[in-house]
Amino acid sequence: MNARMAAYGDMAVAGIGVAMKIVMITGMISMGIGQGVQPLLGYCVGSGNWKRFKAYMRFAMAFATALGVALTILCCVFTNQLVSAFLSEPAAFDYAVEFAKILLTTGPLFGIFYVVTNALQAMGAALPALIANVSRQGLVYIPMLFILDRFFGADGLVWSQPVADLISFIVSIIMYLVVSRKAMQKPAKTVGSAA
Repeated sequence: MNARMAAYGDMAVAGIGVAMKIVMITGMISMGIGQGVQPLLGYCVGSGNWKRFKAYMRFAMAFATALGVALTILCCVFTNQLVSAFLSEPAAFDYAVEFAKILLTTGPLFGIFYVVTNALQAMGAALPALIANVSRQGLVYIPMLFILDRFFGADGLVWSQPVADLISFIVSIIMYLVVSRKAMQKPAKTVGSAA
């Protein structure tokens, strides 16, 4: 991102750097929720308690969504104040505010994405979890950088992350539905049963 944004000047690079830090407020907290629920989900998978697994998933998804929406709204409302903590140069400030608002468009999805990818890991589906995570920061994101930059310039570069987020979100939901359906159809393991 920074290497390609450099073509639009130092102020644009400064702006995207600050915008990405602001989005981390939502992203890192959402990641923490996903990682926090993973041991609970893993225990449910190991014990074959799918009823509790589903209850944990419903709660985690609802909580992550509510928190993601709340944090995104707060970041949007206070974008100027957050940016002013890092930048005072007017040109860089304007870039940062514009870029932060673009990057925040998928903020409410972060929580669900991280809960789902950690649920995949809890179910032992390492490859689908890896694909979902690598898509967001690589498989989808990198091609989007080049494609959207070519057609839409600096704004296109910034939109590459929300586009990658949305595609990765959809991919992770589909993989979760497929993996969880298969896992829940397997007979439950009984503790202490003979091999």
